[in-house]
Amino acid sequence: MSISMVEATKNSKADSQLPLYYGWFVKPEYSSSFLSKSHKLLADTLQEIPNFLKDVQNFTQKVYISDILLHYTRENPEEVLHCTAMYNGVYPNYSPGAEEYSEKQLVKDSVNQVSTLHSIGWILTPRTFGARIKLTNDQLLLWNQNDTEGNPLQSAVNAKKPISPVTYYQRSITFKENSTDQDPDVMGNFQPTSGYGSKAHLTLGCSPGVAAVTTGYDLVDLIRLEGTNSSEVKTYDLSNGGWLRNYGEGQWVFYPTKQFLLESTFLGYGSGSGTRGLEASFALLCLLCSSAIISMFKELS
Repeated sequence: MSISMVEATKNSKADSQLPLYYGWFVKPEYSSSFLSKSHKLLADTLQEIPNFLKDVQNFTQKVYISDILLHYTRENPEEVLHCTAMYNGVYPNYSPGAEEYSEKQLVKDSVNQVSTLHSIGWILTPRTFGARIKLTNDQLLLWNQNDTEGNPLQSAVNAKKPISPVTYYQRSITFKENSTDQDPDVMGNFQPTSGYGSKAHLTLGCSPGVAAVTTGYDLVDLIRLEGTNSSEVKTYDLSNGGWLRNYGEGQWVFYPTKQFLLESTFLGYGSGSGTRGLEASFALLCLLCSSAIISMFKELS
């Protein structure tokens, strides 16, 4: 069985298994740039806020900022960032509603369509480092995640079989960044997302032994804490604009004055079979290569 990107299709379900999940995959040049920006933000804030540095040193057991940055790793460093819209699971134990979701005409029509993900902030916990996403109204139509599911007692580590990452060739990619001022309803709002779609995120790194799925759980837990308005929450002004808040027990949230716009492609990712899997894998390769070539020509022009 091949592991590949797979497209929604009008053919019968017997032609191929469902993708492991659907989501928005950040274009390589934006993925590279945003990862670098996020790590710089974390490093700068650790250096600026002594209490933040002390707390992070405590739960990571790392002394130097460079070592803290290396503490939060990605299982596949060359993998492009993605925001999961629907997790289907693995055949034959699909998640409830997986087949119905995959058969929706809106889902089929949205595959390979480009849209912009709005990253409006970051979270850091002893387990994960992640970016918070505010979905658009159109993206919310594709959203099918549990926005109230917080951390289980134990987060499964490597519960799924390893699958080939959606990768890109670093040497072929130029960095691209697009930021703008925060929306008025987000600026200075210490609960900028809640309810439907609020679990949307990008996993930027995890502590050793922690699964990437934990980032979403951490975000849900933090959103609950944001709604408590506890007097014990400490807020720090950041010199580069925005605020950093400590919600206790190593749970920190960044509220920047700018949001980052990440061009992304909606795709299904997971277990495919036969020619459909091969065709989809080739289609993805073409998509990433063409993106890299276009970026290269823009740099030369």
